[in-house]
Formats: sequence, structure tokens, C-alpha cells
Amino acid sequence: MPLRPKAEKGDARAQFDLGFLYLFGDFYSHLQADQDKGMYWLRKSLAQGDAQAQDLMGYLLHRGQFLAQDKVEAAKWFRKAAEQGDAYAQSNLGYCYLKGEGVTKDAAEAVRWFRLAAKQGEVKAQRHLAGILEKGEGVPMDCEEAAKLFFNLALLAETDKPNHHFLDHDYPHSERHVNNAEERPASAWRKAAEAGDPRAQYELGYCYEKAVGVGCDENEAFKWYRRSAEGGYAPAQFTLGYSHQGRGRLDYDHDEVLKWYGKASDQGYAKAQFNLGCYYDHGQGESGKLVPGGPTVWTKFGVPRNPAEALKWYRKAAENGHAQAQYLMGKIYHSGKEVPEDHAQAVMWWRKASEQGHPESQFNLGVMCFQGHGTDKDYVESAKWFRECAMQKKNYFRCGHGMPTSRPMVDGIQTGLMPLRTIPKIR
Repeated sequence: MPLRPKAEKGDARAQFDLGFLYLFGDFYSHLQADQDKGMYWLRKSLAQGDAQAQDLMGYLLHRGQFLAQDKVEAAKWFRKAAEQGDAYAQSNLGYCYLKGEGVTKDAAEAVRWFRLAAKQGEVKAQRHLAGILEKGEGVPMDCEEAAKLFFNLALLAETDKPNHHFLDHDYPHSERHVNNAEERPASAWRKAAEAGDPRAQYELGYCYEKAVGVGCDENEAFKWYRRSAEGGYAPAQFTLGYSHQGRGRLDYDHDEVLKWYGKASDQGYAKAQFNLGCYYDHGQGESGKLVPGGPTVWTKFGVPRNPAEALKWYRKAAENGHAQAQYLMGKIYHSGKEVPEDHAQAVMWWRKASEQGHPESQFNLGVMCFQGHGTDKDYVESAKWFRECAMQKKNYFRCGHGMPTSRPMVDGIQTGLMPLRTIPKIR
């Protein structure tokens, strides 16, 4: 049944939904925002005591949106909805007490309302409550509960991992994306490259590949990469090994893969060592090429799987600071498949990767510290690493489309509810 007929028959929730749509507009139904109609239906819903309408009225008054700002009155509306059990209103009221907006600042009262909202899965309440309990701001410190809350937020972070962490290989120029390195144009490198400087040759190749100051020309790019590689520059050697691995630039060539990865690895280049580990870990695969008018021709690539050789190269890469290799070494020691199970070693490797900002390692280290596996039980450390993992998700307070499930919040927009879960095994 459409909203309007239900609203006109007195359905409080339909009145709220219709008021929300008119206030903010709705792209999908082509409903244009109309403040007067929005406030009309919102007040109809308020007259019937609808909690969502009360929470929205509090929001509008708190922000001064469509109405004159009045944070005291806003807190009163949040309280009405919060006392009806509305999780978003409980979170908003907790925020008012945390900041002293519209009410007297009171950390204990903020915690009370945040805890009620957090139990219902309200994400921002979980974040605020975890921060307060971790630091003991105005209330007794409780790092065990803080760790559980940050863990829940870390689960959200798993769906938004930084794109430079791959399980199957590393790739050329990845450090540029991680470090946001500035790119100098081809003209800055050409003279030194032509004089035989391997680093400049590599950079000039990059300029041709990515069209930095010159037109894109992959043939020219790989001419300079090869010169650089032959001059002993490890990143260029790695690039040639990667490109011969069938990554879309050069034809697959097993001998060239091992040759160039090997040369870079011998110089201690961790990315090449890691990719060699992946190469031996994955084993052989097949690729198909369709022949016009004929059958598909299948070609094998790679080498037979060799876990011992993979482990050797993962370890070398990990020892040279490769975060993903350190994460995998932690997984290997935790599982006890290729080496004797050793949780202390797993913790050591995950700690090294965590200190480089590797989110999966931070998550696993948080679990190990919480459970006391491979290290002393330490809720402070556990909370710290779950928090670090969680905060890597830059946009985990997204606003979903629609009315009741995702409403404006006093300190930002809010995703749907996420029930608290028990801390599981490592990832």
C-alpha cells in the first residue's frame, strides 16, 4: 500500500516515512523536497508518539535544519524516543551527554545511553562507548568491554580493506599508491636515463607506461624497464618478472619470471621474494585461448605447487619487511600445516605486520591478545589493535537509502544496526 493512503488513514509510521521523504527528497521516486509538507507529516506522526519521528525532530532541532537550533529542546525529543527503546535516539542522547549539548555534560549518563544503543547494534554508540571505556574518561576504565566493541567495528573494516593488500601477489609501483608519491615528468629523467642511470631508466619507463609527461607507449616503457633491469635495478627486475607472469603486458614466460624475480630477490627486494612465494604456493594453472574456427587451446603456466619453496620465499620477504608476507607467516605458524604450530611466532609476525598498518594482522593480533594465545592476555593491547583495524575503514558510517533504517545522526550519518558478536578465531 503506498505511503500516502496509509498516512492519511492515521498510520504513524507511514506519516513519519512520508514526512522524511518530503523533508529530504527522494531520488528514486522522483519526490521533490518540500519542507512544509515534510513538517506537516512529521508533526502528524509526532502527535501519535512515534519514536522515529521524535528522534528526527531532535535531530532537526540539534542541527538547526528547517527549524531554529535549540539543543535543549532537541535533547528532550531524543529522550522521548530513547525511553521508547529507539537505538538511534539512545545514541543521540548519549552524544548530547558526552558533549554537554542541551544537557549537563555527564560521562556516566552518556555511557548508560550508549550501552543501551550498542546492545541493539547501533554502530556509533559502539564506537563512542569503546573510546570512553578504553580511556576511562569520566567512568572506570574497562578495556575488556572496549576490546569487544572495537572488535565489532573491526568486522566492518573487513569489507573495506585497503586495496594494496593482496593475498596472491604484489605488483609494480604499489609503493607509489601507498605513499602517494609525487610523479616527476619524463623530462626530469630522460638525460640521466640516456646516460645509463638505472633508476632514471626505470622512472622513464614508468612515465611512458602511465603517460606522465609523455604519451602512453608500452613498447617504449618496457625498453627502458629492460635497460634498467639489465643495469641491476631491482624494481625494474621485479617489473619484468611480474609482466612475464601473464599479467596482461607481456606473454607468459616461466624462465623469464624466475630469472627476473630471482635477480631482484638476490638483492633482498621483498616484493619479488613475496611473489616467488606466491608462485610456488599457487602451483600450476591453465589458460585457454580460443582459436577462430577451432577448439580452445589450453596452456599450462606456473610450476607444480611446492609449499617448502613457497615458505622459504615468504620468510625472506617477511624478514625484509613485507607486511603481507609477515601476515602469511603468522597464518602458517598459527595453522601448523607447513611448520610446527607456534602461536608465539604467529603473534610475532602479526605484530610486525600490524605495526605497518596491515588490517588483517591487526585483527588477528587483537584476537590473540584478547584470548591470551601466543602472548599474555592483554585487553589494553587487544582494544588497541581492534581499534587500529576498525579505523582503517574510512567510510563505515555510510548512509543507506531510505527512511527508517538509516536516519541522520547528530554527529554524522549512520549505517544500519550491527548486533554485537562474540570474538571468534583468527582470520
